[in-house]
Amino acid sequence: MSKLQISKNRYYAYRSFYPEIATMKKFRAAGVDTYSVMISNVFNALGTPYTKYPMVWTAKDTYDLDAATAPFRDILKEIPDAKFICLVDLNTPLWWTRYLGAHGARFDSYVDLGRIVSSSLWRRETANYLKVLLRHLDTVLDRRIRAYAFGCGGGTEWQDRNRAGGSLFRLAAFRKWMADKGKGDSVDIPSITRRECGSREFASFTGKEGIDRNKVSYWYGYGDSEVDPLIRNSEHGGLFFDPETDAEVIDYFTFINDEMAGTIDYFLHEAKSVVRPEVELGAIYGYVTSIGQYMLSQSGHLGYEKLLQSPALDFLLAPATDGKMGGGSGSHCVVGSIHAYGKEMLNSSDNKTSTSKGPDGQDMNPNWVTWHDEVQVKAGIKRETAINLINHTSLWFFDMWGGSFSDAAIETVAQCKKIWDEEVVLPVVENSQVLMLVDPKNLMYLNSMHQHCHCFHVPWKMLLSRCGAPFLIASFNDLPKLDMKRFKLVIFCHPFEINARDQRMLDEYVLNQSRHVVWTYGPGIIHDRRWNPEHVKE
Repeated sequence: MSKLQISKNRYYAYRSFYPEIATMKKFRAAGVDTYSVMISNVFNALGTPYTKYPMVWTAKDTYDLDAATAPFRDILKEIPDAKFICLVDLNTPLWWTRYLGAHGARFDSYVDLGRIVSSSLWRRETANYLKVLLRHLDTVLDRRIRAYAFGCGGGTEWQDRNRAGGSLFRLAAFRKWMADKGKGDSVDIPSITRRECGSREFASFTGKEGIDRNKVSYWYGYGDSEVDPLIRNSEHGGLFFDPETDAEVIDYFTFINDEMAGTIDYFLHEAKSVVRPEVELGAIYGYVTSIGQYMLSQSGHLGYEKLLQSPALDFLLAPATDGKMGGGSGSHCVVGSIHAYGKEMLNSSDNKTSTSKGPDGQDMNPNWVTWHDEVQVKAGIKRETAINLINHTSLWFFDMWGGSFSDAAIETVAQCKKIWDEEVVLPVVENSQVLMLVDPKNLMYLNSMHQHCHCFHVPWKMLLSRCGAPFLIASFNDLPKLDMKRFKLVIFCHPFEINARDQRMLDEYVLNQSRHVVWTYGPGIIHDRRWNPEHVKE
């Protein structure tokens, strides 16, 4: 057993896109005093504004700071003792994208984040906006803001959603990255056909993975009238990239994730230079455990180990997973790694109820509803509270566009908040005996566009979440930091390449005790940068 040594804050909060002040007041009566306020200048993926307040960044070097203050002021009128976690969306507004934006000079960061993150102009102007905003809020809100969380890209989740497409900025950064790694000056970014089709396949997964990917795909619930069938129904062969023939593709995806983590770290340090020392900083980043097609290496989230080393980072933020009744919840992120670096995890309970509203009061898409009646809502609130207490993580309830929580549901929140306040101050001892290990290095060998790229980790995550036994998810590189003596079962999700360093770690920390070890597929099938199935036997 090991005692967690983490000095970060633990949050139990409420979030909504819109100013659901009546609901906020009820949450305050239930004991919740911390609220998330979002500041955004863009539209969401459904084509509606993220918030009900005017944009703040209105023109070059021009900011409507009254618009930034307005949501806080409206809440404080009704809840004078409110505290805040401010979610700052760093996506650039449409006017910025259009201004002299021809011929690849500028891109829409919401869908083309990876194409613009290496632009010095974009970084500089976005950082200038960020620092003006934070200085203003710190001045006028009198220490009300406990933390800032930064988002950008698709869903404001630092997701690159352009299928790893190129730009002059990305090409220049990739060439420099390759040169710095001693890999020579890469001529060009790998083509889309190379990026989306691996050279190695695997046996069919049909009926084996226990998940209907059609019901969890990005386009689920939308037909040909809304999404071009060429996009929605596309097939991508080759589950694995070959370390020889696809070497440049693997390097490119490694670069993408490294660059994204470095970009977030840049903004964290810019923010750190202007906020009070006690204000915590976080980012919506590090999704691994529950993602697959269109995500993984293409989205840029696999650089989380680099970001966790940043002294400017206090916490990662992500939606909770597996939210339906019978599901085990948990995090998109690798919580064991986050804690190993002394950081905190903030899980967002994004579960929609039968009464949840859609944008502008529209009906909620029924495919998105996870809690279908009052009994399920109450059970879900209890589960989310319990899992975050057990895992030493933070929690907010995300009431997206309002309407999710009845008075009876908020009474359950009050009961849970009382338990939270009693339990959260107690020392936490990590005593799980099951360890699930992911490996971001080896995830670069998987074709993110393949419909089965999730099958090495998502089924394990779901099975463990639902089995009722405590478990820990960490990364392969965390092995020296973990108390390995207590683990009786170790699951390696991505053991494809085991180099000499990896083998030494396995011998020292894993293969030296009487325990069960599960290799999800082909341990060491990649050896000396070659695809070598015979090496698995060794």
